[in-house]
Amino acid sequence: MFKVSQEMRLNTNATHLLDRSIGDGVASDGHSPESVCIFGRYQRTPDADAYPTEPPHVYIAPELTDAGKVQLLHLPSGAVRINSTVSFIIKRNGVKGNFDVRLENPSGQHGAALHLEQLDPERFQVQCQLNQAGLYKVHIKCNSVPLPKSPYIIVTIAGAAPTEADDETAASNSAMPVFQSDASQVHSRGLGLTHINLLERNEFTVDASAAGNNMLFVAILGPQGPSEEIVVKHLGRNIFRVMYQVRDPGNYHLVAKWGEQHIPGSPFSLISD
Repeated sequence: MFKVSQEMRLNTNATHLLDRSIGDGVASDGHSPESVCIFGRYQRTPDADAYPTEPPHVYIAPELTDAGKVQLLHLPSGAVRINSTVSFIIKRNGVKGNFDVRLENPSGQHGAALHLEQLDPERFQVQCQLNQAGLYKVHIKCNSVPLPKSPYIIVTIAGAAPTEADDETAASNSAMPVFQSDASQVHSRGLGLTHINLLERNEFTVDASAAGNNMLFVAILGPQGPSEEIVVKHLGRNIFRVMYQVRDPGNYHLVAKWGEQHIPGSPFSLISD
């Protein structure tokens, strides 16, 4: 590859002299044939070889990632004991790409990438051992893009992890009180009990004002397992507003209990739009 400069002289009136100039090497006016011909004259420049000849480089951009759609399930919200094993689930919600999960200990040291166990195409389970007391940070990236709330915080405190005997003792000491209630007197209504909208929040109302005193339990089971996005708000006089949102299409079962008994219609069979 080289650079050239071009100089072109045109003399159409001297075209008829071309044959004669070629024969004797000199034109009638004393100029060389090159100066009177209609052809161009090219001259190579000194920096003709200054241009690089390396092969072209191809850069591949990473896949676009919307990390805000990724959900983190079952991450401890309170303090845990040291030497405990913590497990949580990453739900991709249709986001494509690879996840990178790393644990930063209270000393500020980063360990190797944690192992991700694939439960299904949408969910991964992560386990980590917490051996120090203090503040742990969980850094999660999808295609090198950090999740919006990363790093996630886990607080560990000193003390032995609870044993099965401790759990049984705690369960016996915190036995459920006995309530006088009648779940058959509970009334429920709302579009959230007849169909599911994947694009919006679904709602329904539970009226237990005539059913005595007890607690309302609501759970939703879908194609990918239990739903984590359920909000139960007490409006007063045992009247509740329940809001939930799901993302996966398919069949769902909604369970609503007043104490230990199902309310009328429970479990509800729903199909997402």
